[in-house]
Amino acid sequence: MGASIAYIKTKNLEKNYSLLLDKYAENKKIIAIVKANAYGHGAIEISNFLENKNISYLGVANLDEALELKKNRSNSKILIMGSITNEEILKAIELKIEFTIYDFSQIKFLDKIRNIKINFHIKIDTGMNRLGLSKDEIAEAANIFSNNKNFVMKGIYTHFAEADKKRSAFTKKQISIFKDSVKYFKKSISTIEFIHASNSSGIINYEDDFFNTIRPGLFIYGLSNEKNLKPVMSLMTKVIKIRELSRGDSVSYGRTFIAKRKMKIAVVPLGYADGLPRSLSNKGYLFCKGNKCKIVGRVCMDLTMIDVTNIKNIRIGSNITIFDDKNQTATDIAKMIQTIPYDIVCGISKRVTRLHI
Repeated sequence: MGASIAYIKTKNLEKNYSLLLDKYAENKKIIAIVKANAYGHGAIEISNFLENKNISYLGVANLDEALELKKNRSNSKILIMGSITNEEILKAIELKIEFTIYDFSQIKFLDKIRNIKINFHIKIDTGMNRLGLSKDEIAEAANIFSNNKNFVMKGIYTHFAEADKKRSAFTKKQISIFKDSVKYFKKSISTIEFIHASNSSGIINYEDDFFNTIRPGLFIYGLSNEKNLKPVMSLMTKVIKIRELSRGDSVSYGRTFIAKRKMKIAVVPLGYADGLPRSLSNKGYLFCKGNKCKIVGRVCMDLTMIDVTNIKNIRIGSNITIFDDKNQTATDIAKMIQTIPYDIVCGISKRVTRLHI
């Protein structure tokens, strides 16, 4: 085990999931999103945690992620919500993995298949302009589905463009378009069990009884806007070198930091290849013993230097916190560099050990 470890706190995971059930999931089915290695938290371990939580599906982005869960004997149903080729569709059908139809060409391909039940969800584009059938394709799609008994449409969904904004007129427009689409399909199709639109922000800001299913992702991992959530991941490393600098000494590539006085810096074995954003160079902070330590010089691929001049009793092996639920969170770092918390936690690379505690 290396010096840099991402601790995944099961206690916080449990608290967040309980909050979801108690406050937001009454009479709702749950598709728990574990794509992108469960947002960097470890898809297998998180899926194992969710196994007995009465979820309807584990949501993944592609077939490879679905196969990883299958390989590890996940008993939960899996829904592929992103890109899938026709060849992969056939593999998914064979393995009883449900997938998303998001382009009309997929319907034409599947309409040629005979004597095989095809369980799927369909995605409707209501304004994101990414994946999903457009409004003018819905009538023909419904006609094909209702005339081919191999098609078993299990769910229908869309995705909000700005669910994090309360009272968004655009989101309300998306909801209206989606409701009309659902009503149209339900005229001729009786197999629809899951109607969903809300990701974590949508769950908080756009509760609607019309949707019988929710898709929590960041919420589970404690990174959504609900104030009572606890971040599940803490990222830690250790000091591997301490250096004394004199006035005029420079640090790291490009000599972007020049010491203005005598100072002490610590080197930690965590860089942008591990997931520490390079944009934190000369800007961000790490924490030692609860104290802020400014990053000095450029964040390197494997190493980062911090100012520890005022930290007492620091030595090789001292613990350094990048983010946790006490000092600074992944969301705090994201705000500092004008990105989103997904970017931070999903960016923690495989070089960093995940330890579930």
